[in-house]
Amino acid sequence: MWAIPMLIAGGLFAGGVLMIAWERIPAWRAADGEEFQTAFAHTLRRADRLQPALLVVSLISTAGFALTAEGAARGLALLASAGFLIVLVGSGAWLVPIQRRLVEPGSTAPASELDELRSQWLLGHLLRTVVALAALTLAVTAAVS
Repeated sequence: MWAIPMLIAGGLFAGGVLMIAWERIPAWRAADGEEFQTAFAHTLRRADRLQPALLVVSLISTAGFALTAEGAARGLALLASAGFLIVLVGSGAWLVPIQRRLVEPGSTAPASELDELRSQWLLGHLLRTVVALAALTLAVTAAVS
């Protein structure tokens, strides 16, 4: 019962963060400040509606799978749940405040502050991507064991 939503939501979430890391981050690094803010806000409007929901479903279904599984599958699913929880808490505590600052209407942050915020967000997103992929790998391994 839990394996299917765990794998689908986890795969879609991890795929979404990986797509941003793979395709958007190189373009955002090369863009000037205004171009970056415009492109970032556009992507954020699309991803911010779906990604948090997929992450929460991934976390709940992985925890549900862990509670009903036994042996190694339980341990792997618990680790996967912890990974998804780390991504959720880290995103909310670190990345969301940066995102809000980057896309707030009428933002006139100096170029140096904008570059620092961009660097912090890009680093945080890369870390989120690594943890999400690790959590998905653990969830898949739990489901097949």
